[in-house]
Amino acid sequence: MTRRLLWINWRDLRNPLAGGAEVHADEVLKRLATKGWEIVLVSHAVPGLPSRETMNGYEVRREGGASTFNFTVYAKLRQWIREEKPDLVVDDSNKIALAVPWLTKTPVVGLIHHLFGPAIFREASLPAALYVRLSEWFVPRIYRRVPVMTGSPSAQAELRSLGILDVVNVGEGVDLEGYGPPVPGERDPNLLLYLGRVKKYKGLDVLIHTVALLKNRFPELRLEVAGSGDDVPRLTEIAKSLGVSDRVKFLGRVTEAQKIGLYRRAMVALNSSLKEGWGLTSIEANGCGTPVVASDVPGLCDSVQDGQTGFLVPFGNAQAMADRVERILSDPSLAESLQEQSLLWAHAHTWEKVAERTEEVLLRGMVRP
Repeated sequence: MTRRLLWINWRDLRNPLAGGAEVHADEVLKRLATKGWEIVLVSHAVPGLPSRETMNGYEVRREGGASTFNFTVYAKLRQWIREEKPDLVVDDSNKIALAVPWLTKTPVVGLIHHLFGPAIFREASLPAALYVRLSEWFVPRIYRRVPVMTGSPSAQAELRSLGILDVVNVGEGVDLEGYGPPVPGERDPNLLLYLGRVKKYKGLDVLIHTVALLKNRFPELRLEVAGSGDDVPRLTEIAKSLGVSDRVKFLGRVTEAQKIGLYRRAMVALNSSLKEGWGLTSIEANGCGTPVVASDVPGLCDSVQDGQTGFLVPFGNAQAMADRVERILSDPSLAESLQEQSLLWAHAHTWEKVAERTEEVLLRGMVRP
């Protein structure tokens, strides 16, 4: 029996701003495709990318603008359903609620990695932030009676607390092909790493303050920031004001090979975000035996095992982060233990498991009354 799936996400994997949510979608969809699912992923149009192409066994259809894709969904969903004839629609509301359950009688399953909540006011202008918060206010009403998938226990608990009745934690995975611990001499004992989008809500100013707090204790300590985003100019000025410009390097977007090399070289990976759906980069770092020091916030509290694969610290507390980093850098036996536990933890997360759980929810969603 052929099953046709229409998966709607703001972005697709080839989008220059693709992140963890797009990796999640691609890893799941390419595995569903091998099981016989016929899939069309709809995302917003990107200059230089075709309006339609085949990628990893599924079709990608690009329409609408980068800032207005939700309105494109409202206007064109019925057309997409008429043309693609799906048995099921996945509403992957990664930015703003797409409200698909209100727009069609075709069975719908939701996917919500996390909600911004008050964190959006750190990132967006006041009008934009208020719009996002209004959209999130509707989330429990839109998705209350449809199956909703998420990727972590903390996100599952949050969505249930809002009144969504059927929330399933399908988990998150990591593709560890090419990953692994560094060879002897490859690890740089003075290198800290942040890998991800460079946005204000990610809290990278905390990392720069961390370097400033540790600069006298560790004269060779450096922070490398891999990823793109619009917060680089502000962070550059902060580093300059703290006298650590020569210790903070912004690398921009890196290739997969460069990313793995950075994970292997880094002594500690850092994540200072206010909120995450999971924390894929934590598991990637662990896949190279690199411990993580991160904010103790939803998502990251699930991907980092405090005291085993790294440490969790209160959000925004540079002193606490500096204390944990100092413990790792100054205690070789602790660092070795964290590295060993990190590798074990990373290999417990596979996309095969996530795809299997996702398929179970999709099949159940197709037969819901």
